[in-house]
Amino acid sequence: MKYLDEQFRELEEQLKITDQSKNQLRSKILQSTHKNKKPNLKHYGWIAVACMLLIITSPFYSPTMASIAVKILPISITPNLSDDQHNPDLTSQLFELVEKEGYTVNSVGTTPSPYTIEISLILKDSTLIQATNDLKPKITNYLSENGYDQYELKVSEATEAFSDGQGDKKESLYNKVREIVKDVFESYGYAEEADYELAGLKKTWFSNIVTIDMPDHIKESDEIIANIEKEIESQNLDIKDIEVSTFNLEHSMQNGRWGYIASDIYDAMAGKSTYQLTGVSYKVKKRHSYVSIKTDLDKPPSEEIIQEIELAIQEYLALPETKEQIQNDNYTIQLLLKNQKAFVKITN
Repeated sequence: MKYLDEQFRELEEQLKITDQSKNQLRSKILQSTHKNKKPNLKHYGWIAVACMLLIITSPFYSPTMASIAVKILPISITPNLSDDQHNPDLTSQLFELVEKEGYTVNSVGTTPSPYTIEISLILKDSTLIQATNDLKPKITNYLSENGYDQYELKVSEATEAFSDGQGDKKESLYNKVREIVKDVFESYGYAEEADYELAGLKKTWFSNIVTIDMPDHIKESDEIIANIEKEIESQNLDIKDIEVSTFNLEHSMQNGRWGYIASDIYDAMAGKSTYQLTGVSYKVKKRHSYVSIKTDLDKPPSEEIIQEIELAIQEYLALPETKEQIQNDNYTIQLLLKNQKAFVKITN
C-alpha cells in the first residue's frame, strides 16, 4: 500500500490524473490483487493492467509514464528459430507496421551503441521528408508501448545499385558448387555433415577458388576432394583451385547454436533503459557454452528486476525450441555489471 501511494503521488504530478480517476484506478488495482490468479498469467499481470488503466483514464501520456511502463513490462524472450509467427522479433514487427501504413520497405535493421533503428524505404508517391514525418510518431509510439526507450530512429530512401550481372553469375556458380559438395559428402555417408555449410567461393583476378571446410573426423577427405574436383571439371565450371581447411564440426555446431540463444536473450532486453545493455558475447570452451550479456550498470538492479530476468531466461530455456538448440550442452549464462561482475548467473 505504501509503495502504491508513492507511485500515485509521482504519477499525479506528471499525468495530472484527477481524484476521481485515481480513486477508480486504486479500487480496480486493489480488487485485482484479491482475485484468484489465472494459471497462465504471470505475477506482474495486475501491474500491466494498472499501466493500461492509467493510460486510458489519464488525459496525458507523458515520458514519465513511458519510463515507468519500461520498468514493469515483463520480459518476453522469443526464439529466433521459432515457427510461431505470433511472436516476431522487433525488426519484423516494425517491418509489418510500416507496410501497413502503405510504404514499401527495403530493409529494417537495429544497431547498438548508440541504439538505432534504421528503416530503408522504396519511395514512389512521397518524399523522404513526408514519409519520415508520417512514420516517426507512429513508430515512436509503438516502441514506447512495448518498453523500448533507447532507440533513435533513422528513415532513409533505398537507392538501386547498378548491377552488371556479375553478382548473379557468382551466385549461380556458388549454388552449383554447393550442390556438388553436398552430393559428394552424402555419397560417402556424411549426410548430416553435408547439411552444414561446407563450401565457399573466392573471386580471383582470372578465375574462382572453392574453399572447403572439412570436418576433422572424416577419414576419406582426400577421396572426397578428388570427387569434387572431378565433378567440377565435368560441368566445366569456372573454378581454378580448391582450398581445404579442417575444423571440429561438433564444436562449430555448438557454437552456432549458442549464437542464436545469446542473440535471443540479448534482443529481449536491448533498447530498454531498465537493463542498459551494451553488448553480448558467447563462446564454447571444452564443450561448455558461455553467454555474457554486458550492461552499463554500476550496481545490481533491484531484486524484483533480477528475479524478472532470471524467470524470463528460465522460461525461455524451458521452451521446446530452445531445448532443441541446447541439446545436452553444459552452459553458463551471465549478466554483467560495468565492472564485469555478474549479478545474474544461470548454469546447469
